[in-house]
Amino acid sequence: MGRLLFLALLLLADAGCHRHRRRYASHRRVDLSLPDASTERDAGPPPSSIPMPPGTDILCFTDVECPGGYCFTSGMEAQYSRVFRDCPDGRAWRATHRVNTCLRAGCQSDAECPPGNRCADVQMLPFPQRACVPATCRTQWDCRRGRLGRCLEYVSGAQCTIGGWACSYPGDACAPQNYARLCPPRPGMIARCVPRNGRFGCVYEPPPAP
Repeated sequence: MGRLLFLALLLLADAGCHRHRRRYASHRRVDLSLPDASTERDAGPPPSSIPMPPGTDILCFTDVECPGGYCFTSGMEAQYSRVFRDCPDGRAWRATHRVNTCLRAGCQSDAECPPGNRCADVQMLPFPQRACVPATCRTQWDCRRGRLGRCLEYVSGAQCTIGGWACSYPGDACAPQNYARLCPPRPGMIARCVPRNGRFGCVYEPPPAP
């Protein structure tokens, strides 16, 4: 009788240990399922190659509501959707600007930009706001290292790169905005005349993904 009672007590103790281990394991599973705090931190906007012109908190639906500026509408966002998706500068700009808020130009003239920069038009940029961008020349005098050098504006570089200003020379493979010196076409490719190592040359790229 005493031996049976002893065995019964052992079985009850063992069952209690198993319940304790199951409870402990379930707590461990819950703890391990908690998200890592580092994954919840805001990483901020993606890096950009140029300073981002600031946005505003002024709400709008039309340009009339933005004296001295214009309204960043959903239609404008759709127009720039490809570069907002594909290009780091475009993504960085979109991350810091809200739809239906007023935009003001980041600069109006070269005089407002730091040395080595000029005020770019919107067609040079992957976002709808003027900004200061690096420029290798400001005047024709900056292009004297070669005969008949000229400081020319180019609208865009290779895909997802900004436009700007660079020196152009008669011996260059192409010249921006010069229909007599366009890059020879290639089937299924986009030709761009861009500065490379101090000279303008032709770069060929496939069309961007839809």
